[in-house]
Amino acid sequence: MNKWCMLYLSVGLSSAFADSLPNNLITHSQEKENKKPYLLLYPHNAVYILPFYHSLSEPTPSQSAYKNKDTEIKFQFSFKLAVFNELFSPYGYFYFAYTQTAWFQSYNQADSRPFRDVDYQPELFYSYERPISFLGGSFKNISLGYNHISNGERALRSRTQNRILLNMRWEYDIAPQSVFGIKLGTWVYIGKHLDGFMADNPDLALYRGYNDIGLYYKSNRNLLELYMRPPIARRYYPYFELGYTLRVSDNIGIYVQYINGYGDNMFEYKMRSERIGVGFRLWDK
Repeated sequence: MNKWCMLYLSVGLSSAFADSLPNNLITHSQEKENKKPYLLLYPHNAVYILPFYHSLSEPTPSQSAYKNKDTEIKFQFSFKLAVFNELFSPYGYFYFAYTQTAWFQSYNQADSRPFRDVDYQPELFYSYERPISFLGGSFKNISLGYNHISNGERALRSRTQNRILLNMRWEYDIAPQSVFGIKLGTWVYIGKHLDGFMADNPDLALYRGYNDIGLYYKSNRNLLELYMRPPIARRYYPYFELGYTLRVSDNIGIYVQYINGYGDNMFEYKMRSERIGVGFRLWDK
């Protein structure tokens, strides 16, 4: 796919999501009183574009003999759709989801503006979405499913992981329009990981770990997030991602992202990096 077409596609999907949000999106805070319409896309992970994404650490690694620029474009689009409604429960949904994240050397005219890396992440999961009261707040959803991430490359550049993933999200209402939340994830690797070796990334679990945690505070116009893959003992290598979004319209916010640690993308799972980006994000109500 042409690199500019991929960028336009991500922006187009974001616009389509934004146009449909007021009428179609069942938000996190709503009870699931009606079935979800089939073939309707919902935002899944964050949808954003960072026209300024700059490396503060070592030079951005290159997949060839060419030298990458330290400033590039990073963007991500993500969606999910309900394949089955009221599965096993009036509050149970079976989803297909897809997330794609790209690092685009758009300012590297000398080397024909290549895509430095692209991560592809399809998922299938079951989600139970009836709030469960706990410690003054409530679990909004608990999900279990299959998650695949790959950079779509071959041979020495191939990076792949397959997981059975358990996620849960807990929220506490601080005020009528402000909420504090915690997202917890844990997983087991499947496929070749169980054999004790992988041709493309034999030590992936050492760097990616077996769990992650996300903390967030959301108000009417502000969203502050911290995502972590924390180290376990001394063997595992941490990754931290800090994000802030300021809503400037009904569906769009100014977005700042800072990352520090191992694995900004799959190819860099064992490389430490520090980067900061500024751009725009779809505001999920």
